[in-house]
Amino acid sequence: MGVEPLQGRADADSGNELTYNEAPSRSRLSRSWRAFRGFIWDDPDKPKAERWFLFKLDCFFLTIAMLGYFSKNLDQSNVNNAYVSGMKEALGMYGSELTYAGNCFTAGYLIGQLPAVMLVTRVRPSLLIPTVELLWTVATFSASAIKTPGQLYAIRFLVGLFESAYFPCVMYMLGSWYTKEERGKRLTIFYSTTAMSQMFSGYLQAAAYKNLSGVGGREGWSWLFIICGAICLPIGLAGYFCFPDFPETTRAFYLTEAEIQLARSRLAREGLKPLGAAPWNRKKIVRIAGHWQFWLLPLGYFFIQGSLPSYQPVFALWLKSTKHPVYEINVWPTGQLAVGLVIQILAGMISDSRLLRGKRWQMILIMQAGTFFGAVSLAVWNISYAHKLTAYYFLYFSAGVPGVWYAWYVDLLPHDHEMRGAIIALSNMFSFLQSIWFTIAVWRTIEAPRFRAGFIFASTLGVAIVCLSLIIRILQGRDEKRRAREEGSANDSADVSVEGAETGKVADGAVANVYKGESVAASYA
Repeated sequence: MGVEPLQGRADADSGNELTYNEAPSRSRLSRSWRAFRGFIWDDPDKPKAERWFLFKLDCFFLTIAMLGYFSKNLDQSNVNNAYVSGMKEALGMYGSELTYAGNCFTAGYLIGQLPAVMLVTRVRPSLLIPTVELLWTVATFSASAIKTPGQLYAIRFLVGLFESAYFPCVMYMLGSWYTKEERGKRLTIFYSTTAMSQMFSGYLQAAAYKNLSGVGGREGWSWLFIICGAICLPIGLAGYFCFPDFPETTRAFYLTEAEIQLARSRLAREGLKPLGAAPWNRKKIVRIAGHWQFWLLPLGYFFIQGSLPSYQPVFALWLKSTKHPVYEINVWPTGQLAVGLVIQILAGMISDSRLLRGKRWQMILIMQAGTFFGAVSLAVWNISYAHKLTAYYFLYFSAGVPGVWYAWYVDLLPHDHEMRGAIIALSNMFSFLQSIWFTIAVWRTIEAPRFRAGFIFASTLGVAIVCLSLIIRILQGRDEKRRAREEGSANDSADVSVEGAETGKVADGAVANVYKGESVAASYA
């Protein structure tokens, strides 16, 4: 007992710097690092095989999903940049032609979404999604050669139609691979590419206008469509190899058979029904309409989108009205996008972390509170300069709500795989339809820079989504208790069946509980 301290002292005196606190310090540092890793990403205590599986899924699936969504939003917003960079004059668009082009895009976008999420359960996503990407790429290239507004309308309709499949189908797929404590951060990161593409499109158009005007006999706005198409083309081609389909049907080259079985078992442990357990038929839409999720989730998504004051460049218009320099008018509003980007990624991480363990409603309330503060402050308007400046940045706190909201869908709809895809599509469709009328009603440009009606409307919808989130949480708890009772009854019945089977009193297969992945995979083959 007395030798060890003497030896330790001798080593210290000889300059070897060995102390008895070194190992505990390393241990504390290691625990702190592991806790931090678990907070910002996945639980580091997961088995090594599962961590490797998630790493590969992120590298291929999440990455290609983000790149595709980036290219989609790039093509969605490039027409506005082209319009202010010479297309208006080249095509003689001196009336409401840009608005009509936007309406054509919206028409195509609305028409295609619900059929797409129904089709993606029958056609492999790894074929369907890259194909529509290539189709909207062709339409984007074609936009560089338009000569009349009518041609623009046709192109925008096709772009909207082909792009309509991407968001609902990819959201549907992401929610079908990741577990409750993994999907929040990933869906918010996926959704954050909207802000990135909006920022990049402006920079891209500025570069094209400055450096390519007149090259090859084309104007700068025309080159923008060519560049956007060139960006989209390799992303679409890569999708054929990187999208993994669903866990029940995947043939992804980067997943082993053991990892595919792991993917299926992980979701089964969470009580999620597999693809094909309730396939589409004539009566399914009617059955879906009988669930509260059919009514409340799309309504909630409309509240979320309407509560974010992004339908007018409100900050830039205020800066312009207060005689700020042109540089500040262009640069300061990008800070709003940066705020939204940081907040939504943090919200996804926190909702997945050990702090909330996959619960969503708390982060929705916090983010909406930030935007509510900004919207109410600007509705009042007669506030200090510093308060007003702060309020404009707070407006984008709720930019992260959509990703967290969609991550919640899987927990709210574990009983019907196909229904999840339909509700995602219906939510996006309902939001687009509602935005048509309320942007005209409350976000009229003539009211710039104050937009009193718009900020009041945004504040009201912010309160509405908070109330609706609490109602949905109550309904979720009720459904979870009911399913627990049903599973308990089913387990009791299974125990009786097993006992009967052992004594020869029950027919063979009475207790079969087969995961349906193989049968669904066969329908794809």
